[in-house]
Amino acid sequence: MYLELSLIPFAILLVLFLCFFVTAEGSKWQKHPQLGVFARFIQVSPLRGFLVFFVLTILMVPSVLLIILGYWTDAVITGTVPNTTTPIVNVLLLLLLILSGMIPVLWSHFRTWRQAVRSAAEVRVRTIE
Repeated sequence: MYLELSLIPFAILLVLFLCFFVTAEGSKWQKHPQLGVFARFIQVSPLRGFLVFFVLTILMVPSVLLIILGYWTDAVITGTVPNTTTPIVNVLLLLLLILSGMIPVLWSHFRTWRQAVRSAAEVRVRTIE
């Protein structure tokens, strides 16, 4: 029971990441009936795009640890403590697989934000001179 309950935050984070990832580029998504909310939220500024993906990436680790906790809680409640670590290793491998897809997206949005800050600083320096 606790394992199934702990899958809910994991699934929500994964769906949110996919919704934001799909709508991060391109203004055509802003008028989409369902995904338009995500597009309008993330396309406001490069900083907001970076922070959204940063928070979702960081929150993925506790949600996976919650899955492991739910697995062990169910095992202790039923009184059958598993003698193998295969489910835990599988969940951690799933975390590595998901993070290997999330980190490049996070990094690209970080670079976009960094370039925007540099460009704004150059414009300010030119107007002062």
